[in-house]
Amino acid sequence: MSLTAHSEPLASIVEEVRDTGARLPRTKPKPAGDAGGHILELLGISKSFLTTRALKRVDLQVLAGEVHVICGENGAGKSTLMNILNGIHRPDEGEILIKGQRVEVGSPLVASRHGIGMVHQHFTLVPSMSVAENLFLGRNPTRYGLFSDRDAMRRRSRQLIERYNFELDPDTPVNRLSVGQKQRVEILKALAFDAEILILDEPTAVLTPPEVDELLGVIDILRKRGRTIIFITHKLREVKAIADRVTIFRHGESVSTYRITEVSEADIAHDMVGRQVFLVGRQDDPESPRQFGEDLLRISGVTVTNSAGRRLLDQVSFNVRSGEVFGMAGVDGNGQTQLAEVVAGLMPVQAGRIHFMDSDVTAAPISERMKLGLGFIPEDRLDRGLSATMSIEENVAATNYVAAGMLKSGFIDVGVRNAFASDRIKEFDVRGATLGQPVGWLSGGNMQKIVIARELARKPRILVVSQPTRGLDIGAAEFIQEQILEAADNGAAVLLISSELTEVLSLADRIGVMYNGRLPQVLRRDEADEKTVGFLMNGGDASTP
Repeated sequence: MSLTAHSEPLASIVEEVRDTGARLPRTKPKPAGDAGGHILELLGISKSFLTTRALKRVDLQVLAGEVHVICGENGAGKSTLMNILNGIHRPDEGEILIKGQRVEVGSPLVASRHGIGMVHQHFTLVPSMSVAENLFLGRNPTRYGLFSDRDAMRRRSRQLIERYNFELDPDTPVNRLSVGQKQRVEILKALAFDAEILILDEPTAVLTPPEVDELLGVIDILRKRGRTIIFITHKLREVKAIADRVTIFRHGESVSTYRITEVSEADIAHDMVGRQVFLVGRQDDPESPRQFGEDLLRISGVTVTNSAGRRLLDQVSFNVRSGEVFGMAGVDGNGQTQLAEVVAGLMPVQAGRIHFMDSDVTAAPISERMKLGLGFIPEDRLDRGLSATMSIEENVAATNYVAAGMLKSGFIDVGVRNAFASDRIKEFDVRGATLGQPVGWLSGGNMQKIVIARELARKPRILVVSQPTRGLDIGAAEFIQEQILEAADNGAAVLLISSELTEVLSLADRIGVMYNGRLPQVLRRDEADEKTVGFLMNGGDASTP
């Protein structure tokens, strides 16, 4: 397929992006009724996987030229429906109409022929090939219709990269790219296909706020030129920023569709979960400002290097006070994981000191740090936080045997342990949990609740929380954020590490931004906004005018 397969060539669109600058003005979405007719209809779509009913007679109607956002909790059926539309799965029942004509979409190639392109959550790139080769895979520019024209392929790739400001080298093999860079290649690849209907499945998950702005600006231009965008996201602000209409899924059904001008974030969250959801955040009271206690955690000049001598953490210094949530923002891969593991005692430092209260724990094992009051919620709940094959009660009890009085004469009192686990399951609303059940059988959100229930049961003085709501439903995320704030209100010093900027801005009292292993600046809550923090996430200096 050539870059000018449609009457409105992509080149003119990216040229307009370049001419208008990286940050395009947001335009108010036009009323859905002003768009064209239905370019796409999915009627009565059902799909089961063995005994699991993923979709239950779902209907979705998309207007030509609109941005139609699909929201829903994990497992609601969003990705399953899009995979049916893209030809990866076949529906058990129902039909697909494109421009009023019934079609059979038996494969992604057939979907492409119908003008459907998709950016998947999980990458579909060839790691050993270069960026340019991936962008034009299967449709290389040719000379005289016979010979592959690599110079033209590289030139067109560079034009796309520069005009979308994605900072990629066309000649770099994909296996040398970061996760964020790979996501950008996926987005460029879909845009280069020049599809009439473009499906974006959580496309902003690894992008910084400025990059998100640039992507939303490109989507605006594509919409104005008649492209139809189906945008899957769980971020409510993105829904309001880009959508013409939004359809909400719950438990395999499409429960509601709204014009975006007629619905609030709270309404969308309610339909996703089936109940009222309270958006959690720090409440500022100017008459009674929040008071913090003594420094419970002090990090001074901490440096960590890898085996190749590269600095993963470079002279990082900050403190966290009693009652404070210190939020650490940043794009994945800039040292946040190493910082959490250094504080927890899972990674040695080459320079600098770590203090819990008045105790130097720089070389102390994790057991000693826990005795001093450390609670640790790692970003990978299965690799670091749980043993998937052990039972729920064993996982809940793992760090609480002594504190909860489960040991009697050196032996485990099974009755006390099980009662302790039952109380935590009830307190944290761990759904589907029964004693004796392997913890790996639970959903992601309920596994995260087990980790947090176990760590908070010891009432830690220092709580390190890394990516606490990654991949979780809005209801589970709401509950976990409430627990984090409650721990701080009870006097803990909370170090919150999250790649979700909205989460950091809503929960943190102070905010640091990791970039390339460094922590150049710490902002007060009243100094931090998406623009400022996003600028720092890209390596900017907030003191620069």
